[in-house]
Formats: sequence, C-alpha cells, structure tokens
Amino acid sequence: MASTNRLLAIGLATVVALAGISTQPAPVAAADPIPTPAPTEPAPTTDPIPTPTETPAPAPTPTETPAPAPTPTETLTLSQATVTASPPVIKPYLGARVVRIALAQRGKRYSRGSVGPRAFDCSGLVRYAYRRGGVSSHIGGGQSARTMLRWGRIHHLTSRSNPRVGDIVIYGNGTHAAIYIGHGRVISALNRRQGIRITGLHALRAPFTTFIHTHL
Repeated sequence: MASTNRLLAIGLATVVALAGISTQPAPVAAADPIPTPAPTEPAPTTDPIPTPTETPAPAPTPTETPAPAPTPTETLTLSQATVTASPPVIKPYLGARVVRIALAQRGKRYSRGSVGPRAFDCSGLVRYAYRRGGVSSHIGGGQSARTMLRWGRIHHLTSRSNPRVGDIVIYGNGTHAAIYIGHGRVISALNRRQGIRITGLHALRAPFTTFIHTHL
C-alpha cells in the first residue's frame, strides 16, 4: 500500500512538472491602499459685520425769543408834543347830501340871524345844511362866517384851491359864507332882496377869501 501511494505521488509530480504547473499559490496582488482623507480644514469663520447703530442727533436747544423791550411811555404836555393829525376819511356822499339840503332851500327869504327852516342868513344856511346832513362837527360849531373862518384857520383847513363839493366858501375875510356845490358855483343866503340863490364862485361883490375844506 505504501509503495502504491509513493508511485501515485511520483506520477502526479511528473504530470505537474510536464505541464509547468507550479503548485505554489499565485501571489495575491496587493490592494491599492485606501487614501487617507486629508484633514478637513474648518471653514474660516467670518466675524459678523456689526449693524451700525444711528446715534440720535441731539435735540436742538430751544432758543428763547427775547421779549421786546417795553416802549417807555412819556407823558407830554401839549407844548412838548407835536400832534400829527391822521389823514381825514373823505366821504363824497356826505358833501352831496349837504348840497342837496342847501339846494332845497332856494327861493326862501333872507333874514338876519335866522337859521331856518323858513328863513336864513348866510351862516344860518350853512349851519342848517350841515346839521340836517349829520355833519355839524365838520364846521366846529361856528355861529357866524367869521367864527367859521377862525376855526378853519386854527385847524389848517383853509386854502384858495381844490374845493370839494360841500366845502364852505368865505368872502370878505368873514363877512359872508356860502357852500360850494361844484363846477365853480356856490349857494348862499345873499340879502333881503335876492334871498337864497346859486351864483358863480367869483360873482359876489365881496371878494373871495378862502375855502374851508370840511373833508366830507
């Protein structure tokens, strides 16, 4: 039995040799090494951009407006003060009213010292028309042509030009008074013979003296 086994072994070796078959195990190819992953660098951390905070503007300091200095009040006597009269307010319809009242007296008789309504003298007609027209204060309460002239001069109301309807006309330095009705004409109480009539401005025997501007 032992010889038989030996013969089989020899025969097998012969066969193997003839075939060039090596009984050595084929070398196993080494597996490619698994690459070691490179260490991952941490992503750079970006510092957060700070949100700018607005600094509130300082509230403006209120400036106080200084109160105006009080105007000193002075008590002046008439001899110290210069009085400036305000410009008069002209109301033409008042002058026209005075003229209408005077014209309504035409044909009535003249009577010395009379103030109407049936008879008049020259200053009486002027006073009547102004009183009925509601503007008697504009002649200063004069009782005669002479006192009207004096009042007008004191108040700087007289001149020889630019008459307005309703102005007073003085003749003979205060011997006669009339009312200017426009267009170079006047109405007045003339005398006992002529009564109340319309005439031209320069048609009277007494010389024209001045207008008293009553600002009607």
